[in-house]
Amino acid sequence: MGKGKKRVVNYDQVYSGALCMAKKLREAGVEQGDIVGVYAPNGPEWGVAALAAWKLGAIVAPLHVGYSEKDMSTQIAALDPKIILWHTVENDFKNAMAIELCADEASVEQESRIPSPAGPDDEAARIYTSGSTGNPKMVRLSHGNIISNVEMMEKTVLIHASDVGLSLLPLSHAMELSVGMIYPLSRGVTLVLPRVVAASEILGAMEEEKISFMIAVPRLYRNIMQGISKKIDAAGPLMRAYVGLIRWSPAWLKKLINKPLMKKFGGDITIWVSGGSRLDPEILAFFRDLGFPLRQGYGLTETSPGVAFQQADEEILDSIGKPLPGIEVRIHEPDKEGNGELWIRGPNVMLGYVDEAQTAEVMEDDWFKTGDIAKINANGSITLTGRSKRLIVTEAGKNVVPEDLEVVLERLPRVKEAAVTEKDMRPAAILAIDEGHDPQETAKQVIREFNSIVSGHKQIARYAIVDELPKTPLGKVSLKQLPELFDKHEVK
Repeated sequence: MGKGKKRVVNYDQVYSGALCMAKKLREAGVEQGDIVGVYAPNGPEWGVAALAAWKLGAIVAPLHVGYSEKDMSTQIAALDPKIILWHTVENDFKNAMAIELCADEASVEQESRIPSPAGPDDEAARIYTSGSTGNPKMVRLSHGNIISNVEMMEKTVLIHASDVGLSLLPLSHAMELSVGMIYPLSRGVTLVLPRVVAASEILGAMEEEKISFMIAVPRLYRNIMQGISKKIDAAGPLMRAYVGLIRWSPAWLKKLINKPLMKKFGGDITIWVSGGSRLDPEILAFFRDLGFPLRQGYGLTETSPGVAFQQADEEILDSIGKPLPGIEVRIHEPDKEGNGELWIRGPNVMLGYVDEAQTAEVMEDDWFKTGDIAKINANGSITLTGRSKRLIVTEAGKNVVPEDLEVVLERLPRVKEAAVTEKDMRPAAILAIDEGHDPQETAKQVIREFNSIVSGHKQIARYAIVDELPKTPLGKVSLKQLPELFDKHEVK
């Protein structure tokens, strides 16, 4: 949907469209085990393309809309799809077919009588990931991997056909594919897909469409929090008293008295989910205080993707919650504080990478090594304490976790975005400053204030200023670009 425009597609149209496309793919020679690329923005066509390919037992290979021409060529060369299904995005693919929501009755009838040859152990998706630090990989997920995640979510986050979900993350990523599309569709949920993923469009859709279910990256919730805070600060004493009453009320009373505030964001909200990267516990506390049902989840492409999810009453706000039903976790070689690499075992763990050598690096028997440093709390929830590949070890042998420093920097006034990279075995900052402030002078003040509240080995001596941090298609900060970005924009 877009401002002033709305296109409605029902389940019957998706069903007919998928069967029609399946017939077209069959006629084009696509068979079980073939790789079918999908190159389209979020929308019903994306889902129809995936369902059509799966109907034939083919493997869906999402192509990331927004990649540069060079990156797209690399991705296609690595995936080597037999055919590419596309919609609305300009391309010059050699072997391509446009996605259509066709509804030919004869095709639907004919294709509906042919069972899909795919089973739970067969490969369903091959997802290309450049990795947060480079090193491209192609993750192989089975139908069983994906369905296990959907079943786990049903036991943890129950949504109903009456819910309306907002789809914001790219369907070319495992999180939106499994949790943002397949799970809601299995429950009969209505999905709303904004044409433009901009703050004004999102907020407008939330209020107009009465969104009750949403998955987004932490940055969106941070922006919403800042917007609410500014309005509260600018309002009169009555508004501030009203918000104060909500914050100090018990949970059952919050739901009764916060309705005017919730109405701006959908009204009767079932759940907001934060995923993709670490959620600042201060953001979670802010929304909890106002009675918004925001909960943090954790997963990786290699785990289809869900691993853990917070309970509604999770007391440890910086945790990612307890493992989903059926998933085992362990901390490998924990230190004296209980921190070690998080290992995962369960039906959601991938078949492996296409490259067997890469698979061998991350699998120990049937345990997947996440590369994330974590600890298990007394209540059984998991708290991430860093990423092993990002850990900075100073000359004095002190460990610095960049994620911790980024959280502190982004809490400081006038900081729009912050990232931390390593320079000469020390943390170095990359800052984006709020509009309306002098970047140079403001950055100096920010670094000065930051250094006054952190330990000596965490202090920052070198920093760079940018307009905006580079992002992956999922909306996460592109870590692999940070060193070069720092060198280009460092303030001497």
